[in-house]
Amino acid sequence: MSGKILAFGADGLVGSRFTDLYHKETPTITPTIDELDITDKKAFFDFFEKNQSQFHSVINFAAITDVDGAEKERGDEKGLTWEVNVGGVENIAEACKKFDKYFIQISTDFVFPGDEGDPGPYPEDKKPPETPEGIGWYGWTKRMAEERARKIWDKTAILRITYPYRALYPVKIDFARNILMFFDEGKLYPMFSDQNMTPSFIDEIAKVLYLLIEEKKTGIFHAASSDVTTPYEFASYLLEAARGAKDVVKKGSMEAFLAAPGRTPRPRLGGLKVEKTEKELDIKFMTWRQAVDEFVGQLN
Repeated sequence: MSGKILAFGADGLVGSRFTDLYHKETPTITPTIDELDITDKKAFFDFFEKNQSQFHSVINFAAITDVDGAEKERGDEKGLTWEVNVGGVENIAEACKKFDKYFIQISTDFVFPGDEGDPGPYPEDKKPPETPEGIGWYGWTKRMAEERARKIWDKTAILRITYPYRALYPVKIDFARNILMFFDEGKLYPMFSDQNMTPSFIDEIAKVLYLLIEEKKTGIFHAASSDVTTPYEFASYLLEAARGAKDVVKKGSMEAFLAAPGRTPRPRLGGLKVEKTEKELDIKFMTWRQAVDEFVGQLN
């Protein structure tokens, strides 16, 4: 693949692994937020104007992902979460349209309610709800970003991921390493046994991104485990594989957790199906157990 990629938020959990794995094949320009803020429209378009010849594709990893923090801004379209997750994405899509650049926006299964009335795992062509009812503000901003990016620019792909994790990233603890950390400290809390999820191993996310860019595919794609698990099942398997610890995880209830006053809505019956993505990109996602084995092998 010739030419470079422009990536926002590439120093984060997912973006940094993509650049680690594929920088030789896809050299990446990775401005930090201090160098280029996606919410500053004038500076943003000036950057594209000056540097457009240097890259052919754009990936946006940048987002406000603090789910509970975002909920404090619920309904506020002038708040930081909306400004970054929706306004910033609109700026990127408009610039990509003006300068004819292929665009990938990273999204999430939090765009769906994941409840009894509308349970997952969700296929790529499942339409998210039209109102934010039953969805956290973070999920709603990501859902609006998906819709607006695709409306603005037809050379756009949406890649949804869920509970991403990877080995060896010191800056931020992810879903899997959080479990290991709390176990090592003797503070492991009960894990939900009534939550459906399809965790995303970041090495597989990176591979999907590479293939999307190579083939300039548009539409909605998913990167996740090929089968469903629960946090309880995932933690039990992970701790046995990584620490040799059996029967150390206690069961918790997400239904009870979400029923407490003031809780942020989250998908309890969530997750993503990957069949369409597998078919379109001619790949096969690992089962969640295979991905955990790979993760543990990298840790060791």
